[in-house]
Amino acid sequence: MRKTGFTLVELIVVIVLVGIVALIAAPRFFSQPAFDAARFHDAAISAIRYGQKVAVAQRRDVFVVTSASTVALCYDAGCTTPSNRLKIPGSDDYFEVNIPSGIGITIASFNFNSLGQPIPNAETILNISGDVAARQIVVERETGYVHKQP
Repeated sequence: MRKTGFTLVELIVVIVLVGIVALIAAPRFFSQPAFDAARFHDAAISAIRYGQKVAVAQRRDVFVVTSASTVALCYDAGCTTPSNRLKIPGSDDYFEVNIPSGIGITIASFNFNSLGQPIPNAETILNISGDVAARQIVVERETGYVHKQP
């Protein structure tokens, strides 16, 4: 009868390898700026897409205004008055995405017309900074298609 299993040397080698991998991978898993940037990136894309859909549904211009602290959706170019801001459906809260601390976005302002096309009719790229990964939001010219940069 033959006994099978692992030797003590094999077990120690596996434990050492797992420890090395954990030392390399753990900081990436627990990096708060990376999670904040990814979460904000997805939320900003959703907000911009929503703005385009509202422009088409209501047949009026919807402006996307980015600042150092928010990405806001408005019915006027400067988001100057609260009455011109889009509200979250079924709520009295305004539709804006707050930018987490340590994360930045390209300051830009553009709008979607009633056909969902971006004005000015040019590709718009919003760069998100604050993380090691390069993150971009692209609004295509003519169609207004909003997507992540591959």
